[in-house]
Amino acid sequence: MAAGLSARLSKMVLGGRHLNDDSKHSESRMQAAIRNIILPYAKAAVEHFGGKLEHRSSVSLYECQKHFGQASNEENKRVCMRPDGGVFMAVHNGIEVPILIIEDKVQGTNDSLHAAGKPRQATGNAIERAAKNIRMSEMLFAGRGIFPYVIFAAGCDFHPSETIAKRLEAMNFGMPNHSFALAPETTDDDVVAHMERILADIRIATIAGKSVASIFVKSHKYDKMAHGASCWTPDEMGVICCHVIDMVIAATPGLVVAKEEVVKEETAKEETAKEETAKEETAKEEAVKEETQDVTVEALEAAKSA
Repeated sequence: MAAGLSARLSKMVLGGRHLNDDSKHSESRMQAAIRNIILPYAKAAVEHFGGKLEHRSSVSLYECQKHFGQASNEENKRVCMRPDGGVFMAVHNGIEVPILIIEDKVQGTNDSLHAAGKPRQATGNAIERAAKNIRMSEMLFAGRGIFPYVIFAAGCDFHPSETIAKRLEAMNFGMPNHSFALAPETTDDDVVAHMERILADIRIATIAGKSVASIFVKSHKYDKMAHGASCWTPDEMGVICCHVIDMVIAATPGLVVAKEEVVKEETAKEETAKEETAKEETAKEEAVKEETQDVTVEALEAAKSA
C-alpha cells in the first residue's frame, strides 16, 4: 500500500495514528492488523471503561449456550468455533461481553491458473463454512440487539462476474455485501472513496430480530489482475474493525455505565487530591505564620533587654 494511502486510511478512525503494514512479513495480513491495530485499539477502548480485554482464539459450544441462557453439559466444551481473527471480549466486574468477531477468507485460484496459461476451474465454496460460526456467535450476542460479526472476503472468486459473493448474501438474510472490485486502473483515491462509503454504510444492529453479519468483499477479475491483488490490507481491516468497536461500545449500556462509574471515580480522586493539596498549603501557611510570630516575639524581647 502506498504510504500516502495508508496515512489517509488511518485518519478515518484512528486520528492519524501510524499503522504498521507488516503484510510483507511471514504473518498473515489479518494477524498484522490484529497485532498492530485492532488489539491495541480494543484494549485501550475497554480499559477506558474500567474493563479488561480478552482476545480468544476459540469459544466452545458450552460457553455459547451459557451466554444464551441455555443449559449445557461438559461434553460441549469439546466443540468450538475458531474464527480466523478470534473473539474479542470485554470483561467488566467478572462479566464477559463479546465486542467483535473476525473472519478472513481469501478464495480463488483462477487468476494463478490464467497466469500459467491453464484453463480456469469452477469457483470454490469454502467461504460458506462461515455459516456455522455465525450461528454459534448468535448465542453470544443474544438479547443485545447487535451483531458485530465481521467477515473479510477477498479474491477473484468474489468478483461480480461470479456468483460466490451472492451466496454470502443468501446466507446473510439477503443483506447486500459491503463490496468493491479492483481493476488495473483503480487509484488510491478510488480505494479511499470506497472505504469512506463502506464505513458510512456499516450497521451492527439486528434486523427484525435477526443477527446479520457485516461482510466486506474486495475482489478482482481473474484475467485482469494477479493472485492476491485484492487482498484486504492490514490498514483497511484495522480501520473497519476499529469503527465497529466504536459502534459496539456506543450500543452497549453496560459499558457506558461503566464509563460513567470510571469518570465519577476519577473525579472523586481529583477532588480528594485537590483537598489534600489545599490542606497541605494551609498547613504550610500556618507554619510560616507561627515562625513569623516566634521571630517577632524574640525580636521584641531582645529589644527590651537592650
